[in-house]
Amino acid sequence: MPMDRHSADQALTGLGAAHDRIAAAMFVIDSHAGLAFLRGTGLTGRTAERARAISPEVDLLWAHFNALTGLLDRARAIRGQRRLGDDDWEALRLLLAEPVLALDGTGLPVEAGSTAVATLLGVRELSNGLEQRCGTMTTQLAEVDAAWSAVAGCFAPLTEAFGAVAGQAEELGVAELTRSLGERLDQGRSANLRDPLTAAPAGQLRAAVRDLAGELASELDTVRQRVAGLAALRDRYPDRIAALATLVEEVAAAESGVRDAYARAEEKILAPDLPVPPAAAGRLRAALPGPDDVHKRQWVRLAEDLAALEESARLARGRAEQLRDAADGLLARRQELRGRLDAYRAKAARVGFAEDTDLSVRYQRAHDLLFTAPCDLRQSTRAVYAYQQALAELIASSKEPR
Repeated sequence: MPMDRHSADQALTGLGAAHDRIAAAMFVIDSHAGLAFLRGTGLTGRTAERARAISPEVDLLWAHFNALTGLLDRARAIRGQRRLGDDDWEALRLLLAEPVLALDGTGLPVEAGSTAVATLLGVRELSNGLEQRCGTMTTQLAEVDAAWSAVAGCFAPLTEAFGAVAGQAEELGVAELTRSLGERLDQGRSANLRDPLTAAPAGQLRAAVRDLAGELASELDTVRQRVAGLAALRDRYPDRIAALATLVEEVAAAESGVRDAYARAEEKILAPDLPVPPAAAGRLRAALPGPDDVHKRQWVRLAEDLAALEESARLARGRAEQLRDAADGLLARRQELRGRLDAYRAKAARVGFAEDTDLSVRYQRAHDLLFTAPCDLRQSTRAVYAYQQALAELIASSKEPR
């Protein structure tokens, strides 16, 4: 039956509103960052598959939208006439209520009656399908954009921080320190940005990507510290050399202390059997670089040389302190033995053995050994022990029942 005025106006109003919604959705799709990304080159994995699927779908959406626009314009043109005859109302009914859009096997519009026609769609079915497909398309593009944003957001801080470190390294002439990290960072960032749907499905980074970013951040921190150390060396080079020179003088003072301690020990102690006194200060002084000796700005080599020299100086100072303590320890040992002998003699007097002949002989021998220069520490130790043992035996025998 022919379409009446009310049903025609109602259908056109609904169709016009749907057309406006679809037009807005098509604008969103066409200007979507996700679509621009998918139209790029070099995509891989799931993202490349998504791009291959979306590209013809976008073309179909535009083709169907244009067809919908054409049908709506024709229907509005008919309804806009001042007087509509029966043929006009029938044409309007066909446009608004019957399948009028011919599609080929790929879904593209073709001329009605063509042998390529695979299906026919009505204008309402066309608009409803377009709205649904636009929603699906927007969701898919949003997923791509979320995945890309997650990957880019993961690598952007690393890239920015690396740029600052690389620039500082370049200024110092040590760009080689950052080269390997830069290559790994570029490779990881590029590989994941070419396939963000695999790297961050639903906008959530996979564990492998997070682990890679963590490794790169750790390596970046190591490189940053090393470059910062070289920059600090450049900026405070004279102070570093002055501190090293002071350390070398401390070594010299410590070695002088060793020689003094050796002299005291050799004077007071018989055969002290001490190691050869150290003499590292002269060698360290000769190795000291001058204030202007910067190895032609080869900061890596200079830092390594200075670190090695500082470590050698610290070890030499520690070794000298140990040897001085060993030499002084011999004199301290003699003094300890003297104190022990006096303590044992006082004990002998308290228990009534001060006049014991054998004990007195043992005491005198130990005393003579300890107060003779140079002192024989080995014999003195034996003599003090013999006196202590003899006293212990006398005390024990005095407590036995008669």
